[in-house]
Amino acid sequence: MINDKPGYNSAYVSLSLLDELDYCLGGYGKPNVEFLFSLNTFVETFIASSEFYTSLDELNHLSLTTPILFPNGRPILNLVARYGGLKFVEGVVDNPSSEIYRGEILTKSKREALQDFVLEYGQKIQEKYFIQSDIDNTIERIPLVTSTFDEDNFIVSETQSTWDELVSNLIYVSKSSSIQTSLPISLYGRQVNNLHRRPYSMQSLDMVAKIHNAKVEDLKNNLNYQFMPIPSFTNILLSSVSSASEIPYKLGQLRMDFQVLRDQFVQLEVDIYESATIKQQLEAYDKFKEFWIVFNKKYVDRKHRIFYGDFDFTDGGDIDKGLDAYFDGNPISESFKELNMGKVAGNIITKSYSWYKDRKVINRFKGLTNIWELFENSNSMNLQLKHFERLFNVQFSNSEINRVHEFVNKNLNNITKEISR
Repeated sequence: MINDKPGYNSAYVSLSLLDELDYCLGGYGKPNVEFLFSLNTFVETFIASSEFYTSLDELNHLSLTTPILFPNGRPILNLVARYGGLKFVEGVVDNPSSEIYRGEILTKSKREALQDFVLEYGQKIQEKYFIQSDIDNTIERIPLVTSTFDEDNFIVSETQSTWDELVSNLIYVSKSSSIQTSLPISLYGRQVNNLHRRPYSMQSLDMVAKIHNAKVEDLKNNLNYQFMPIPSFTNILLSSVSSASEIPYKLGQLRMDFQVLRDQFVQLEVDIYESATIKQQLEAYDKFKEFWIVFNKKYVDRKHRIFYGDFDFTDGGDIDKGLDAYFDGNPISESFKELNMGKVAGNIITKSYSWYKDRKVINRFKGLTNIWELFENSNSMNLQLKHFERLFNVQFSNSEINRVHEFVNKNLNNITKEISR
């Protein structure tokens, strides 16, 4: 577990999602209806992504809470670490903390100090720090704990972030890298609402198209959300196991089976990054879509993943802010307010042209689980419900299913309505 710049085709997996998966698949408790979404979004992420990341704060939190919340092991966390590695990204949460525990260590080892914390604070950890998806009981602030040692004490502190702070920071991190996000249902709507969908005027697109010898229509099409059919990974998984305890092992097998798919995702991102112009980036994506058509022909049972494109601006100081404003079609006077004229030194036209020519704009394609399709496709839902009944010995009533369906329709921005098939 190291700090590293996210690699190609990587995914951020939230700690809340990992906790929920280990709780249900590790035999600690029964899944609820919301877990249908959690399992689907994780299975897609685990099979299709090459590397996995969380935040440093969440890793510290995990090391303190795991002995209490998951004393018999964490099958999904171990699976992620074994197959894709679990690294961390900085800059996800950065709020002040408050001390919640202080224990004298004197001659004790760090392990013994942690055991004392578990014995004294264990019940509070269980009550406060396990968050299971529940659309009727949304928690507005996420508590995370971290620990430090001074000369004589083992100190545990807590920091709290709102869901909106977490998601907006995650979106910021993902904009500056190839990383995608895999979040529980409670964060999904906030994630969608934080995405910037085509925030560029026609004048801006026309300007960028001319610089990169591309067609404005191609830019518009690739900035839209779009469907991309994928195999129904979760149905494949659930139909191939006889008990819930087999799911982690089978997931590892499925991941190996789809190595070619991940290789193509990596190659797409490499091609996009190395392209000198947006036209070449679009050509790389067209090449990928040709592979995708052939890849999907053998899968009769399919669902759709929502892909979206965006121009990602890398950080480059004040000049970037001014150029963002300039290319977003803002008045010239407003654009100049964002510029440090000492840095620009009178060369704004030359710099703006070379800035774009030098691949400072990267058209990335990222994906979202199509939650609406999951809950609106009765065949797929009924099949998964039968598997859940068989594997977890649970039954969900029509009212429970409808409750989640209504939540999806009322509270989440249904971008599937904006996509023309």
